[in-house]
Amino acid sequence: METFPRSTLLEPAQSLCNAFASSASLPTLLSHFTSNPLPVVHEHGLKGLAPFLGRSFTGIDGVARYFELIGQLLEIQDIRFDALDDWVVDPGSLVVMLRGYARFKWRETGQTWDETVCYRIGLAEEILKVQEYRVWADTGAAYLARVGRLEEVQEKEAQTRKEIDRRKSGCGDVIGGGLKYYGGCK
Repeated sequence: METFPRSTLLEPAQSLCNAFASSASLPTLLSHFTSNPLPVVHEHGLKGLAPFLGRSFTGIDGVARYFELIGQLLEIQDIRFDALDDWVVDPGSLVVMLRGYARFKWRETGQTWDETVCYRIGLAEEILKVQEYRVWADTGAAYLARVGRLEEVQEKEAQTRKEIDRRKSGCGDVIGGGLKYYGGCK
């Protein structure tokens, strides 16, 4: 097995990420994948949370179906990736691992969230195209956005965070705060 320099292995992964970040066309995205051996895309998570989770999309048709589903269901904005120096390259297994960041919107409900996504991109040795594309993301946020409950959870989290911050600041008790427990003035 030939050993490739880091820069050679980074190039196909970076090209795919740049294409995805620039909302490239489906044919452009697919051009980054090998056809033989068959490529596979797998976004980890429970199948019932979203149609693109927990299943392998195999072959060029499968990869196309994955990206079509993502495009139909999600709007993705402000995609960016860690600096190339932070990407992990395993030359022995022809794998590149990286983190990306974006703002996601579930199209049907309009609910949005910011997310960090981890990618594992495996390359085919003969042609150094993407053979394996694995994704780990916030499946809970995707599910809650899909069912229209993400904003409710975000609001509760924000309120809890405000309470914690207020107590940390030394203002744990507010004058009159106990009235809700002991009754108010009538």
